Amino acid sequence: MSLFISIVAYNDPELLPTIDDAYAKAAEPDGLIFGVVDQSDQDHHDTLPHWRHQIRYIWLPARDSRGVCYARSMAQGLSNGEDYHLQIDAHMRFDPGWDEILRRQLQSLPTRSLLTASPMPWDPLHGPRRLKADQAIQLVEHPLHPLRNAANILANPNRAPIPGQRLAAGCLFSPGALLDDVPYDPHLYFNGEEYVYAQRVKARGWHIYHPAVLPIYHLYKQPGAQPELLHWSPRSDRSWSPAQLQSSGEARIEAALAGAAGVFSPVECPSPQPSSPV
Repeated sequence: MSLFISIVAYNDPELLPTIDDAYAKAAEPDGLIFGVVDQSDQDHHDTLPHWRHQIRYIWLPARDSRGVCYARSMAQGLSNGEDYHLQIDAHMRFDPGWDEILRRQLQSLPTRSLLTASPMPWDPLHGPRRLKADQAIQLVEHPLHPLRNAANILANPNRAPIPGQRLAAGCLFSPGALLDDVPYDPHLYFNGEEYVYAQRVKARGWHIYHPAVLPIYHLYKQPGAQPELLHWSPRSDRSWSPAQLQSSGEARIEAALAGAAGVFSPVECPSPQPSSPV
């Protein structure tokens, strides 16, 4: 089984460690294909691992970057009909056999289903913080920002994936067919990325589920840490204005929500069987 892993980074020192950990912990590392868009001030092609033939790498100078959605669209273009697709951020860690764990859960669900959630955290000092075996992460509307997600930890006694309505752009596992059916919109910037994509996948008849077991972990900003180098941080050499990109992206979202980009009609998710293998 082939698995395409889409990763975009913006001056992220964790990009190569993320790739290395995903490869080292996979049950079937030979089936992995990485599609990487490295938006940075330095080209890292010469420092890729010895199995670089499994990495499709694009270096985009940071000054030319137009934001995460533009980069995710570019990364998706590196796919080539792989069986499965995983979209993640560039600062993740994995459990052993993570690819098989996700595949088994997805295979227990109806066709045209995807798995997504905001991962539990990891940090360099303590490693990953894991959920209990009978818990799952549910994505809900953020109380202050309706277009963003908040995450709840729910009891999940059946230990099966649970239906959802929202998705996390930094951790999404699906059949590879999703990339052709619902390609990423390169003209969005940041706000609304996940909400609009969730509505588009549902309108195309895809079902969103939150996994019973999520063997992937995210490095969240640590208290007291140095400020991260974000895309909208001031630069004197950039080719694009983040403020202009944000403004045009928000106008596109307003048009989409008004129906200009199609009617968003949620699709009811069938409940998986409690005995689904995980």
